[in-house]
Amino acid sequence: MVSHDIKEVAYMADRIVVMGANPGRIRTIVENRLPRPRDYRSPELLQLVDQLHDIITGSEMPDVPEAPAPTVAVPASAQPFEPLPDAGPSEIVGLLEYLDARGGSDELFHIVADTHREFGQVITVVKAAEMLDFVDTPKRSVLLTPNGRRFVAAAGPDRRAIWRAQLLEMRLFRQIAEVLERQEEHKVERDFVLETIAMAMPQENYERVFHTLVVWAHRGDLFDYREEDETLVLGVSATPTAAPGATPPSSA
Repeated sequence: MVSHDIKEVAYMADRIVVMGANPGRIRTIVENRLPRPRDYRSPELLQLVDQLHDIITGSEMPDVPEAPAPTVAVPASAQPFEPLPDAGPSEIVGLLEYLDARGGSDELFHIVADTHREFGQVITVVKAAEMLDFVDTPKRSVLLTPNGRRFVAAAGPDRRAIWRAQLLEMRLFRQIAEVLERQEEHKVERDFVLETIAMAMPQENYERVFHTLVVWAHRGDLFDYREEDETLVLGVSATPTAAPGATPPSSA
């Protein structure tokens, strides 16, 4: 059987295979030695459920200790590109508003059960919100960061400004925005951006990353995609600060 209901798995299965959300690789295998018939409310079964929760959250949302401050500053051009989770802005905003309505935090598995969403997609949305520094994920919990709280408390234009500021913390968005700023007409061709993504993230689906890049940028009015001439154009509210390392494409 395949299930995202952890308690159901602990109750029915004798051999539990924990899969990663993306890609779908085997994380670990747990032998369930609880005798039958099993009781949903027994302390032993609930302990196994807790163990499975810890395995899943530990692999999908690891608590990485903060690295010590480097003695030498890392130049912007040497910072890594982060793959963008395949989550839409409306899904991310929905998660933030869901958490805000519950006092700012909730357990990951309760979010899955309460929203009736597929587990892997909830993980993807949480990772996207975490990348934007709108949530943190200690242990099994998902909680709003100060940026996340500011975002949900803000009105429409202010939300766009906060979203845009968080995008510019990521190297890919910052570099594309800097290139656009330097161009006379503030636009670049789609192929240039696809090539940038393919070179920076050779293991990723660059068409999917491009789509996510565009919809996230549009949400913050950072830049937009024009299908009629297949170009990206700088958003009217975008005012990135140029930094070394952004190489503009050749002008036609």
